[in-house]
Amino acid sequence: MDASPHGLMRLYFRILLSAGAAVFLLHAIVGLLTGFGDRYGPVLIGMDAVLLLLGVLGNELTAHAQAVNRKPPSGGLLAFVGAYLILCATETGGLASPFFMLVLVTCVFGALIMSGVGATLLTAFLGVMHAGAAWLLPHGVLRDGVEGMRAAVMAGRSMELAEVTSIAMHSAFLFLGAWIAHRLSSDFRNRVVTLEDHATRDPLTQLPNRRGFMQKMRQEIARAERYAWPISMLMIDLDHFKMINDEHGHAFGDAVLGQAAQILRDSVGPVDHLARVGGEEFAVAAVAADPQHGAELASRIVRRFRSHPWDEMKPHLRVTCSVGVAALDTSRSGASPDASLSRMLDEADRALYEVKESGRDNFALAPSTEEMAQPQLRSPSQ
Repeated sequence: MDASPHGLMRLYFRILLSAGAAVFLLHAIVGLLTGFGDRYGPVLIGMDAVLLLLGVLGNELTAHAQAVNRKPPSGGLLAFVGAYLILCATETGGLASPFFMLVLVTCVFGALIMSGVGATLLTAFLGVMHAGAAWLLPHGVLRDGVEGMRAAVMAGRSMELAEVTSIAMHSAFLFLGAWIAHRLSSDFRNRVVTLEDHATRDPLTQLPNRRGFMQKMRQEIARAERYAWPISMLMIDLDHFKMINDEHGHAFGDAVLGQAAQILRDSVGPVDHLARVGGEEFAVAAVAADPQHGAELASRIVRRFRSHPWDEMKPHLRVTCSVGVAALDTSRSGASPDASLSRMLDEADRALYEVKESGRDNFALAPSTEEMAQPQLRSPSQ
């Protein structure tokens, strides 16, 4: 089941359609058997038809909102439909009407879709309307027309204690149903957020993992290509990390990864994206950084690894890194964000491989990135 607001609104209107169709069929059968001798029959058929129409229109409005990527119509539409359902309940039996269950369903779905304040206001509005209609409007008021409704409202009526108690209990049911639905919805949303965070974040370094990084970069590249600003991609690999794990153990290797993540946090800018994308491999996407600035960032990262006091963790320990740099070519039009991201990662990986082949502890630019970088920067070893 689609648990998004759009999906929940569509489910709500499907419930209205199903209930409206069932009641319409029931009233039509009863009317046919009785010959619609009572003019109250056509009123019921008309009410059922309006309910079906509301279900169809609500479903179409929700589908349109989803198609244009807008929030579904919820608060005002639910209040309108709920008010109509209260009128139906008043006309078809008052406190004993089955339409009251649809009013409760409206409050429940409002609590599932809307914020806590919005759901409370919706439930309070419908609760007050329900109590007022039960007090002011007698059963069959629609059958008597506008004059009969006006006369009933002006005259008022006295209520027995049992009826007042029933109205209070019905209103309490509305609030209880909405409260339970809101609690369940809040717990569900919190669990979804927690699961999404676990699925996109590396538990050791608390950096985004490869999945989270790819999700962010698709959005970032689409924005960069739309506004034609540059992005530099850095792939960073810790040199000879397997030897560190073999000599000092995996727990010590995890501590080294934590220090490496902190060095990278201190090196990148506040708008840049940093992630751990592999065992000892990190990625940095420098936003609004042309190839020259990407090369400067890579050089700074290499120097910081060299100068970091690793011997405080273990005497004679030395940890260096290799960096490959690639840049987003905004002149290439028509490429999808996925294609641009894949190309950048491939080029940065190839540049990283060249650094490893030439001795590590350095950085290199991908050939296409090197052509864009003017003037050419020297590596930190030069």
